[in-house]
Amino acid sequence: MKLYVYSTLSNDQRYAVKNGTVFIAGKANIADKYMLTPRGIVTPISPEEYAQLKDNHVFKLHVQNGFIHVDQRKDDPEKVATNMMASDQSAPDTPESLEAEGKTVPKTGKAKK
Repeated sequence: MKLYVYSTLSNDQRYAVKNGTVFIAGKANIADKYMLTPRGIVTPISPEEYAQLKDNHVFKLHVQNGFIHVDQRKDDPEKVATNMMASDQSAPDTPESLEAEGKTVPKTGKAKK
C-alpha cells in the first residue's frame, strides 16, 4: 500500500534518511511550460520510506508548518492544497501576495474585476 505526500513547497525536496534519501516533488506555485500553476503536488511513497521520513527533522518541520500532508488516499492535489499553507517564502510574488504585504503592485495590462 502506498502513501501519498502532498506538498505546497516551491522546490523539490530530498530528505536525508537512514538508507539514503527520499524524494518529494515540489514546484507548487511555480508555472510550468504550459503556464499552469499548480497549488499542490503529490508524490507516492512506500510505508517504509514514510517510517524513515518521520525521523527527519526538516520533514517534521514542513509537516508542522503545513507545507506537507501525508494521506493513505490519493486525491486531487489542488483540492488537498486548499487546506494547507498556501506557499513558502521561495514562491514567486503574485499581485495578490504583493497587495497582502502592502507593496506596490506593478501594472500587468490586465483590468481589475
